[in-house]
Amino acid sequence: MLRFRGLHIVAGIAAMGVSAVLGMIVHLNNTAIFTSSCVAYVAVSMWAEGKISKRRSQLQGRPQIPNPAASDHVVDQPAAEQPAAEQIGEQRQPDHHAGQRRTRREGNAA
Repeated sequence: MLRFRGLHIVAGIAAMGVSAVLGMIVHLNNTAIFTSSCVAYVAVSMWAEGKISKRRSQLQGRPQIPNPAASDHVVDQPAAEQPAAEQIGEQRQPDHHAGQRRTRREGNAA
């Protein structure tokens, strides 16, 4: 017997249905309902696929790939590599001086 491997798809479809019902309850138009349902489908199916694959790798005894975003380790730059406050201020220069006004406007402004 084959194992069912589409559980993340089913979870995404369920989220899509819940999102559509909630969109109808709050009186969204059809485009907004469809868009929010698609976003919910993608988000939930990707989340469920990650959880399922992580669980399967634990059950099969495969080594886990560490998640760098979830680690608590913070790497600080040494003080010599950090820019000084004076250098940061020198890099940013305004487009025009505070005392001068622009007399000619460009673009589509009315």
